[in-house]
Amino acid sequence: MAPTVDEFRRYLQARRHELQNIVDPEERERIRLRIDISLQEALDFSAAVEIREALDSKKFQDVDSSTRLIESADNISNTRIEGDGCPKCEGPLEEDLSFCPSCGHTL
Repeated sequence: MAPTVDEFRRYLQARRHELQNIVDPEERERIRLRIDISLQEALDFSAAVEIREALDSKKFQDVDSSTRLIESADNISNTRIEGDGCPKCEGPLEEDLSFCPSCGHTL
């Protein structure tokens, strides 16, 4: 039998309690952030399911594919037009740079 969301939350809370055993403060903070984000997602998911159940709505939406297709590199244009953003992060570009100053993506 698969674990429940409640069991997952309890597991994360136990892992958060064990953080005091990690000596390296940077590693401890990195793991704390991951656990806190995961806990918040689990709580949000549980709340969304409860709302859908109260509204007698479908719990999950059926989708054709579990993956998101990404446009092939052959279809991506390398020409830059002034005012265009980075194709990866949509950050502002500078004409004299061959990479995005925001994310480092090579143009």
